[in-house]
Amino acid sequence: MRPLYSLFFLFLPCLLFTAGRDLAAQDKPACSPKVGYESFHSIEMPVMTEDGNWIALRKRSWIPIQDKNDLDKDTVILFNLSASGENKIAGYRLKVRELAFVGNTHLLLSGGEQTELLNLEKQTSIIYKGVKSIQVLKNKKQFVLHYSPEEQNRLELHDGNGELLNALDHVNRFYATEEYHIYAVTENEKTESEVILLTDSVKEKVYGSARKILSLNIGPGERGMMICEQSPGSNCREALYLDLETKTTYPLKEALPLAFQRCFFESVMEGNLYFLKLWTNKEEQDTSSVDIWYGNDNRLEEKFYPPVDVRTYAWEPRNHYIRQVGTDHLPVSISTGNNRYFLSFDPIGLQDYSVENPPLQLYLYDLKENSYSLLDTISPEFYLSGNGDYGLSPARGGWNLYHFPSGTKKLIEGKDLGSPWFTTDNQDVIFEGEGAVWQYEIKTAALTSLITFSGYQTSIVNGQWKGFVTGKSAFAKQQVNLSEPLVICLYDAENNKTGYCLWYKGKTEVIIPSTTKRIQSLNYNRSFTRFSWLEEDFDLPPRLVYRDLGKWGEKEKETVLYQSNKQDTAILSLRREIISYTNSDSIPLKGILYYPLGYDPSKKYPMVVHIYEKQNQLGNRYPYPSYYESLGFNIRLFLEKGYFVYLPDIVIQGKAGPGLDALDCMNRALDAVAYHPLIDKSRIGLIGHSFGGYETDYIATRSSRFAAYVSGSGHSDIVWDANSFNYNLDAPDYVRIETNIYKFGNPFSADKSLYFKNNPVYHAEKVNAPVLLWSGKEDQNVTTDHTMAFYNALRRNGKDVITLFYKGEMHNLQQPQSQTDLTLRILDWFDFFLKENMECGWIERGINRKDAR
Repeated sequence: MRPLYSLFFLFLPCLLFTAGRDLAAQDKPACSPKVGYESFHSIEMPVMTEDGNWIALRKRSWIPIQDKNDLDKDTVILFNLSASGENKIAGYRLKVRELAFVGNTHLLLSGGEQTELLNLEKQTSIIYKGVKSIQVLKNKKQFVLHYSPEEQNRLELHDGNGELLNALDHVNRFYATEEYHIYAVTENEKTESEVILLTDSVKEKVYGSARKILSLNIGPGERGMMICEQSPGSNCREALYLDLETKTTYPLKEALPLAFQRCFFESVMEGNLYFLKLWTNKEEQDTSSVDIWYGNDNRLEEKFYPPVDVRTYAWEPRNHYIRQVGTDHLPVSISTGNNRYFLSFDPIGLQDYSVENPPLQLYLYDLKENSYSLLDTISPEFYLSGNGDYGLSPARGGWNLYHFPSGTKKLIEGKDLGSPWFTTDNQDVIFEGEGAVWQYEIKTAALTSLITFSGYQTSIVNGQWKGFVTGKSAFAKQQVNLSEPLVICLYDAENNKTGYCLWYKGKTEVIIPSTTKRIQSLNYNRSFTRFSWLEEDFDLPPRLVYRDLGKWGEKEKETVLYQSNKQDTAILSLRREIISYTNSDSIPLKGILYYPLGYDPSKKYPMVVHIYEKQNQLGNRYPYPSYYESLGFNIRLFLEKGYFVYLPDIVIQGKAGPGLDALDCMNRALDAVAYHPLIDKSRIGLIGHSFGGYETDYIATRSSRFAAYVSGSGHSDIVWDANSFNYNLDAPDYVRIETNIYKFGNPFSADKSLYFKNNPVYHAEKVNAPVLLWSGKEDQNVTTDHTMAFYNALRRNGKDVITLFYKGEMHNLQQPQSQTDLTLRILDWFDFFLKENMECGWIERGINRKDAR
């Protein structure tokens, strides 16, 4: 007979297996995804033919695609606006990655397996197999197909009807010009490269090389091109200019014997001058075992990136002339677009990490005189005219206008002047802004309003924009053509209303009347007579709307072309209120209060409050039901489970500190709904993420009005963070704490008591309701140390707390399995503590008190 202890060990593995299985089951969310949400979809990216007769719209499944090749759930819907009757849908297509109209009669669609040229009128197609990329030329009359290696990397040029015009094999890459020509780079078995000019009637070799050609930059008018090649036996590049008229080559190394690893070329004006940017590796970093950080170092970002030296030059290949633009003290330069003037600066020369975007000492370099002059010390935002003669920078009370040739500066006064747009003739500046659109005539210095929109912020939709971002500084060219109508967006932030209109030569035409609906993706035809857009609301799924203005003043009534999610009849009965209140300083605020779907007016319901900053602009968003939420919070899921959802505004002023300011606003927001007969005041939960996570942590230490909390990725120790290093931004966190979000106004050393009063972890013992914390383990924006510190403080003080750490995730969750898990656990948490109608093993396992609910 076996001894009893041996029988115990015989059955022990079975007992452990059973217990482990039970524990594993307890650790899973109790809620499970509801069936039926897979039918919900979004609509986006509508495009219109130039004559306005056809629209293509993308319809996407709300469930994320796990496999990048799985496009079965995504659809392209085609609309024929000339068709008779109400239904304008002309067809559907699946598995479409790219699409583009070819003229007004054909649509080119490319997917994972095939490319299709669809004749819109006849609804007939030509199918092409093995195509890896497509491009429609700017004339809209021809298109290019680039095939896969299995098809010899063939490049085909077709006319708008699909007829083959020309073809070329072994093409690595190709470039289309403004003149509708194709320059293709080919490579044979011997790795010899050629540049071939391809048109409907020409196939001409313009250059050949034994080296691998990496890139081309074709100049204006196709007078010449810059060619970048791989240097044999190294990682360096070589560059040359090819004169396309004489076929003469001008190697850069003959003018500049410099080894470089990357290159960028920009033609200036007529293309006689090129602005070069060359990247070269610096000397190897110090390999010593100590990394020294100096207290006066304003270039800490360089500790996290490989040492690279960027040099800029002005090069005239035909004249064998080259000159460096910029110096060791002015390491960054940009072209103004003028062949004489350039801007040079040190982007972090004035950086001390106390402001988000440090000012710039901006120098003007005169290539003709080979001289630098200080233009001004500016905010890091600068706008250039098309001809490169003028620049604009924000100033106190308006904008400073700089004229480079004369070296003059003039203040354009106007506190309401917003973003500037130079006219294409360089004679005027059009300003967006508060309450109007303004025109400034440069020659006379006269500022007048083109049109007034009282109460609305204006923005120009159809301007031409080209941006240059260097570090924390932004330069841009913004131009508008006043020989065409201006499309203007109007936004009333106070009432969350949007509208669109046309302005042309003193006349105004309404496109979309001011509405509280959310408006997106405005499209229009070439003649500005036909328009389409997407609109949605809290009780209206997104839909595609169309309007034909016809002749000015003869507009047709808007027509709904497509209504998404028609099966969602429940949303039609959703009730929402806008709650008005003020904080203690009488600043007017608003909150969005959603009622439970299908609520019974004779019952009381729990409420979940979401906190961040101002949220009232979200009140016109259609609430999709989804478990794939990067923050784990989905309004629709709570509404369907019988919760009120409240999104109150929070304003941080800096006087009392961010925690106390948030607490004050939250108390006022709750007071505003305190007498609501359907809200159970004893069953209210609070949830927030990032800054909202900090606010949630802090309010949990000071309030007795909430029965449960959920806090994600929030700063719990603001005293520690005030002097911490942000590895997401590669800089100290001074700005975020002192000015940007938390608005303490001073460093910790200047007002320690203010920081102490607003620090959640210092008051963890005062928390009186259960807290669920979560964080991504790879988060460098708000590191998991903060979540762990608050968890430890709550645990040490015997509070009910559970923390979720998601492996491989950052500040927001990106993996669908993580998103679903968090969303379900948050539902579990509030169901457990606010509804008291379910058992949940993973929560019960982590709660200290049996009477936690």
